[in-house]
Amino acid sequence: MRDLVELVHRLPWSRLRSSPAWDTLLPPGTKMARLFSFVQANAELTEAEAAGHLYGSTDAIGRLRSLKSKTKERLLSAIFLLEPDEAAFSDRQQAHYECQRRWATALVLLNKKVSSVAIEQLERMLRHAEHFEFTELAMSAAFHLRHHYGMIQGDAEKYRYYRQLYRQYQALWALENEAEELYTELLSTMANTRAPQQDMARTAEAYFRRVEPHLKAHASFRLHLNGRLLQMLAYSSRHDYRAVADLCEDALAFFQSKPYRSPLPLQIFYYQLVVCCVQMRDFGRGQAILRQHGHLYPPGTLNWYKVQELYFLLATHTQHYDDAFDTCMRVLREADFAKQPPYICETWKIYEAYAQLLARTRRADRTPDPNFRIGKFLNEIPTFSKDRRGMNIPALIARLLFDIQQKRYDAAIERVEALSKYADRYVRKNELFRSNCFLKMLLQIPQAAFHREAAARKAQRYHDMLGQMPVELANQPHEIEVIPYEDLWEMTLEMLPQQRVRP
Repeated sequence: MRDLVELVHRLPWSRLRSSPAWDTLLPPGTKMARLFSFVQANAELTEAEAAGHLYGSTDAIGRLRSLKSKTKERLLSAIFLLEPDEAAFSDRQQAHYECQRRWATALVLLNKKVSSVAIEQLERMLRHAEHFEFTELAMSAAFHLRHHYGMIQGDAEKYRYYRQLYRQYQALWALENEAEELYTELLSTMANTRAPQQDMARTAEAYFRRVEPHLKAHASFRLHLNGRLLQMLAYSSRHDYRAVADLCEDALAFFQSKPYRSPLPLQIFYYQLVVCCVQMRDFGRGQAILRQHGHLYPPGTLNWYKVQELYFLLATHTQHYDDAFDTCMRVLREADFAKQPPYICETWKIYEAYAQLLARTRRADRTPDPNFRIGKFLNEIPTFSKDRRGMNIPALIARLLFDIQQKRYDAAIERVEALSKYADRYVRKNELFRSNCFLKMLLQIPQAAFHREAAARKAQRYHDMLGQMPVELANQPHEIEVIPYEDLWEMTLEMLPQQRVRP
């Protein structure tokens, strides 16, 4: 049902439904109309539920699939009758939608030999495509216009004009494709290899050198977007966040100078700029960026959740714990929070544990939730519980710290034993070095019989090693270290008693 659910829920059908054309598309009272309404009311619909509703039997899957296929084809035939949601679309998005519609219309008209109207549509589309820098669409329009004026009209002047225009956009399109392929290849490599960051930096630099001359020669939207992202990867792989921040500022100035509004590059580069603020612990700058430009990320969207995540980490990394607590609670209260992808929900469940810990240790001047149960915690993050090198680390740490905070020392010992096996098996010195140091520090606590001074003394060697690798240089995703380990260790020591405990 996923394909039909996406068609029904993600496209703006409301205006078309209020027009006479809708009754022709899906006649009232038919099973197609009933299926559309049922899907619209049930975003999590299964085939069995739909079959039971329409045919009175959950076994009528075959009949349902035939009906679903017919309904989908009817809806697809009406795609270009839909009006875009102008409030949600930027100038460039609306223009792209309009260009695509004119392009499809022109192709149909050319096939039907209605050439004069088709050429008019292509010329109008070309003007829009040039203004908004849709290189592929401009190239396609020039291709057909070149053919029309050369082969059909015999207009030598216009033929030469569109031939030159086609060649120009063809060359630019090739450059855009090269930049995008290089950036995509690098991201794919990073996602599927454990190559050192320095190797990634060298590769990114080599790729960027191939693109750099073209950036100086062309102001193309797509070319600059991918080329600048390549350049940023070269610096971020070396942990040079000040340079990355400068590159973000330069990219933002470039895209804001365009004669049209497009939020995509602004969302990308403001987000990366705040990532730099997290790594450099520049709370004031990050806060100012998000307050000034937060409107670029509509509440409830995936990008909004990611930006809130950055703000939470920015607050925890600069000891603005009240801000961190408030941000977490605001996200958890968002109306569609439960409908987000599992990795979003589970990330915020982990952050909730830290927010509640901050409140319970009085680091955050907020009232902890009396209904929060750490016992349910790992059950609410099934995906991350299986993750052996990522977000499982802060989840395991949070669980142990709650045991210590609530003086469940027997449970803490069991937790530490499991943590010891985990650290030996999954966390290596050259991977997640800071996390490895902190886990080793936690392992000293039961050996010190939970005595504050003894634990600090036993863990000092690992604490010194931690200090040799600042968080901004660590080879780990910024999401893993929810609270800087130096600060978290201070909190942990404060929770320990000043006398030995023999569970």
